[in-house]
Amino acid sequence: MKKNNLPVFPLGLVALPGTIQNLQIFEPRYINMVKNCMKNSQGFVIVFQKPTDSIDDFEISKKGSYVEIIDFNNLPNGLLGISVKSINKVVVNNLIQLKDGLHIAEINPLVDPEVDDQALLAEFPEITNILNQLVKHPRIVDMPIEVDFNSADSVAYHLAGLIPIPWTSKQNLLEAFDASQRLKILSKYIDEISSN
Repeated sequence: MKKNNLPVFPLGLVALPGTIQNLQIFEPRYINMVKNCMKNSQGFVIVFQKPTDSIDDFEISKKGSYVEIIDFNNLPNGLLGISVKSINKVVVNNLIQLKDGLHIAEINPLVDPEVDDQALLAEFPEITNILNQLVKHPRIVDMPIEVDFNSADSVAYHLAGLIPIPWTSKQNLLEAFDASQRLKILSKYIDEISSN
């Protein structure tokens, strides 16, 4: 991350570190944002836009992900398609909205406390096993996924990116205190999915 002030893109999805998202861009403010990011070789921040009780209102999460554009193309529907890779977790401060509607904010990296990855992964062997099976699946094997099976965070984030859990649950994983808490939460989600 080069700059402290970066564009912020509120979306109804969560970009977990290491994972790749494909986005369709159509609003002028975000088309300009993508052009500027590419021109300046910088990324932007995706934050989860949480729905509220009000139909027209939403709440923007204070924790999100810094992403970099890895591919772009014009889609058959006329929209701009971009692929972004989430690099790291960030905290969003002093969010402001510019005249064109684009949000910018002061962005700082969010670093988790260190954990013993090997001990942690040994405590949750089912998580690694499920991810191992998933990455060999025909529909996933060609995806540009780079899992570090020695990193508890890489395993947790990639598995969470591939299994069917709600975006609010993915945001909970992003906001978890450390990899240990993240794996405990993920293990609970897997149990819930398995019992359905």
